Amino acid sequence: MINLAQKIVVTGFARLALCICLVLGAFATEAAASDTLSIWVMDNGLGSKNAMIRLVKKFYRETGIPVKLTSLTWGEAFNRIAQTFADSNEVAPDVIQLGSTWVPHFAAAGHIRPVDYLMPQIDSARFLGEGLRSAHISGRPEMYAVPWFIDVRGFFVNERLWRELGFEDADMDSYSQFLGVLKTIASSDLKNESGVKVTPFALPGKDDWAGQQCMAPFVWSHGGDFVVPSGKGYRSALLDSNTLVGLALYAKIMGDAQMAPHSLFENSSDNADGFVRSERVIHYGTSELIKQLEYSAEAGGLANSAIAKDGIKVLELPSGPHGKFSFMGGSHLALGNKKDTSKYALAEQLLAYMLRADNIDAFSRQVGFLPADRSILHIWNRDSRYSKIVAGLEHSRSFPNIPEWGEVEKILIDLSNGMGTLFVNTKNKRHRSAILAKMVCDANAKINRILDFPDTLNDSERMHWAQQFFLYDYKEIYPKNSANIIGRYELPSVDEFKYKLISSKYLLAILGAGVLVLCVIVVCYRRRKK
Repeated sequence: MINLAQKIVVTGFARLALCICLVLGAFATEAAASDTLSIWVMDNGLGSKNAMIRLVKKFYRETGIPVKLTSLTWGEAFNRIAQTFADSNEVAPDVIQLGSTWVPHFAAAGHIRPVDYLMPQIDSARFLGEGLRSAHISGRPEMYAVPWFIDVRGFFVNERLWRELGFEDADMDSYSQFLGVLKTIASSDLKNESGVKVTPFALPGKDDWAGQQCMAPFVWSHGGDFVVPSGKGYRSALLDSNTLVGLALYAKIMGDAQMAPHSLFENSSDNADGFVRSERVIHYGTSELIKQLEYSAEAGGLANSAIAKDGIKVLELPSGPHGKFSFMGGSHLALGNKKDTSKYALAEQLLAYMLRADNIDAFSRQVGFLPADRSILHIWNRDSRYSKIVAGLEHSRSFPNIPEWGEVEKILIDLSNGMGTLFVNTKNKRHRSAILAKMVCDANAKINRILDFPDTLNDSERMHWAQQFFLYDYKEIYPKNSANIIGRYELPSVDEFKYKLISSKYLLAILGAGVLVLCVIVVCYRRRKK
């Protein structure tokens, strides 16, 4: 009986202990869940997911704070972030990656909160001014995000093919020279190592998402812009003369069957693929392409690709009449504005950790995008592969930091894709220019409606105005060695031909004037003789 009683007591204590452990475990789990932070980031290319996993694990080791990492695709990110904050605020992220042009939209919607009070701790002086500008809503002092990494575009060329052509970097100093280089390549018999005839260049003209980024350097370097300040707000600048010159040049290249023959059937990803296969000499791309050369094909990289064998050379963008400009985008980190504020202090700790110089450097080196921190950029600048891209930041620009920019951007993307569709179906230059003018006028009106700007221009007058720019022939300057490349020893370049034609007109005019003067002298002489 005693043994039985002892067993009952022991069993009872064991059950009680088990219950206590379960209760304590439940409390511990609930406490851990309440302390767990959430961070949402996009898929930023090869190595980005593993780099983020390492960063959040390191944060846990340093602080003891667990972090749940969620990775989104860029295609789904904007809508999912907006819907989550609007419908399910309690599951919205504590820290969030935003495209630099998205910050004003989400700030105006109240989905992210100001971070000004954190700037002394984070040290905002480390970051580029253009990146910091994107962290504000235009005209307002509050700062809503902090730059994380920079997405800057540049001109990449196939190093082996460029060397074989015998071109110099100075052959691409201006857009007139750029056109001459493209036409020279198009007229050559240059082939890659697989025997495929190479094409000069491509722009995204079908089902693309980055047309506005590709158009920007052409527009900005000619003194134009997409939207400009007007009164207390903004207005569309698509019908400004300088903008139309840039758009016309962009359209000229996209629709040219020699300079950019595949543009009408490709998006940005297809453009890059053609360059990677060494089937294209020049590519307008972003810096992470260089990093991909270090990854094997098994990891999704380009180490075994044709371009890895040929090599990549980086050139500065050409200059226009108003200078040279490159597009600068990138990503910022922001703090979610949540109903439950209990984890605000922990979220701020995670944000500061992510923006620490060593962590920015570690992440950037994995993905290949430039770090937003100036001190780290100086280190990257020592790498010859990145030095010209870093140098390009000196004349880089970003899009306007207005809440409406997301909607404006969609119209510009539609305009770029619309150009591609038009060129596929319309070959006649005058008919093409008329439709192009209407497309730009329609886009101009849509942007002004978004910006709530009164549009009082007469439709027929502005269409006629715009069409003249799309009929304009942009000047071309051929490289010095173009005759050696395309066998044009006796044939003049386009510019030389125009010059000779103009010169011959002047010569005929001078001869005609001389004959006329001679006739007058003869007539006067005869009259005097009489």
